[in-house]
Amino acid sequence: MKKKIKICFFSPSSYHFFSKKKEIIHGGAELQMYLLAKQISKINDFEILFFNGDYNQAKIEFFDKIKSIKTFSLPQKESFFSKIFKAIKLFNLLKKHKPDVTISTTANSTLYIIYLYTKIFNKKNIFRSAHLFDIDNTWVKNNGLVGKLYKFALKKSHQIVTQSAEHKAIISSNFNKQSIILKNVFEIKKFDTVSKKGILWVGRFQKWKNPDMFLELSSLFPETQFTMICPYEKGDFLEWEKLRKKTEIINNLTFIKKVPFHEIQVYFNKSEIFVNTSTAEGFPNTFLQAAVGKTPIVSINVNPDNFIKNYNCGFYCNNNFELMKKNIETLINNKNNKLGENCFNYLKENHDIEKTGNQLEQIIKLLVVRG
Repeated sequence: MKKKIKICFFSPSSYHFFSKKKEIIHGGAELQMYLLAKQISKINDFEILFFNGDYNQAKIEFFDKIKSIKTFSLPQKESFFSKIFKAIKLFNLLKKHKPDVTISTTANSTLYIIYLYTKIFNKKNIFRSAHLFDIDNTWVKNNGLVGKLYKFALKKSHQIVTQSAEHKAIISSNFNKQSIILKNVFEIKKFDTVSKKGILWVGRFQKWKNPDMFLELSSLFPETQFTMICPYEKGDFLEWEKLRKKTEIINNLTFIKKVPFHEIQVYFNKSEIFVNTSTAEGFPNTFLQAAVGKTPIVSINVNPDNFIKNYNCGFYCNNNFELMKKNIETLINNKNNKLGENCFNYLKENHDIEKTGNQLEQIIKLLVVRG
């Protein structure tokens, strides 16, 4: 019997998508890792492991064909010794389960531990960049020795995958590494037509997401309903609370602390505009959720590969707040169902989970064959 290729996804906060535990804060990178693992677990040649965080679950659980393995908890603040403990535990778990290929995402020190495992045991790794800060040296510069270890390990990765042509060029420039574009994926579903109303913002509380800008927009359009869904991590509570209190005096703004992933799509479906106010991102999963809901996008500064303009999916505002205000006013006054249809067609053409799953399958098999 042919031996299966053992693949390990390392993404601790992805456990939210397996367990539906509401208290686990996650981002788009964790969703992508879950969706990719779920998709390629259908391939008979693969055995899929998933290293999840410690959320008081059993050490080993099975979700269909995915073997979930508990690793460690993820405190907001931790000591030097805690970091050493996590590094040792991760290395020992890799050594115990012996994956042929390890896939990790986002900039962090664990990439160096994965590098050591692959070096010592002659295995392979794939690094998936999830944010501009992963690859433009922002994270490297802000994290001292750990940043240097991450940069070293990234350059030693057997394969880097990224989300856009722009990011591919940045990786080549900053790390002298070639990467493969592996676009974000989403399970494309058609929903019943609903009456669309109001403007939506969704994202974890992060300063670079500029949530205060959405509050300012809501005050400029008092006759339009605004909805903000903004979960936070424990270390950000005080700043998040300041934001929440500001929303109390804005009558046309509904502020929601958190909505579980399996319940959130309805908000995208019923909104007439989705707004992104971030300074930088990778490729936001919220853009894909808006596309599923056939909801036009208005983005202040994020527009991977210029898709918003190229596919006529809404408006890119080139970091110009006045232009953003004008574009939102245009959409409020002139309902444009065509933009929403364009979003959905773009999604089908570029982010189909089966196509991307097939691409990842070929990347993995080529790595293993190269030895």
